[in-house]
Amino acid sequence: MKNSNFKRLAAIFILVVLIPGCKDDNNNISEFVGNYVINHAELTDVLTVSTIENGDVPLAVGTDITLLIQTALLSAVNCSSADKSYVELREDYSLYLSCEEANPLNAGTWEEVSSTSLKLNMNNAAIPSSPTGFVLTVTDIVNDQTGLTGKTSVPLPKTLISALIAPLTLTQTAPIIFIAKFSVEFSRK
Repeated sequence: MKNSNFKRLAAIFILVVLIPGCKDDNNNISEFVGNYVINHAELTDVLTVSTIENGDVPLAVGTDITLLIQTALLSAVNCSSADKSYVELREDYSLYLSCEEANPLNAGTWEEVSSTSLKLNMNNAAIPSSPTGFVLTVTDIVNDQTGLTGKTSVPLPKTLISALIAPLTLTQTAPIIFIAKFSVEFSRK
């Protein structure tokens, strides 16, 4: 009788302790894991630049800066065109930049701050102009089957701003870095 009770107790122990540990681990994978192409970016705040020709020129809210952001964030990846470059958010929270699945570049790590916020900890391999890399925080994220949209700000070097406003020319006193606040849309690859 004692032996029978012991066997029942052991069976209950196995059911209570071990079976819940066998649940599907896919429930712990972040919904943000995936490969993303930067589709669209536009200013959410006015960005004023000083030009030689026209003085202070405001770049309006809604100004399309897609190519500028693709260049700034994906320039470390050798790719024939920006639409072939993409960002990989891997299950192990590593961040890679890739071009058509060839030679992915370890670009740092990423963190899921909340269901509507991500931190991209980009290293100096991803951002060669920054010896320590930088953290890009994307907020107000809407995540659906097609991709992600959100808001962020990023430091942009004077050379990229010059390309954006060409044929106008920045003044000598223009800052080396501009902080651009913008919305960004990523599609799932």
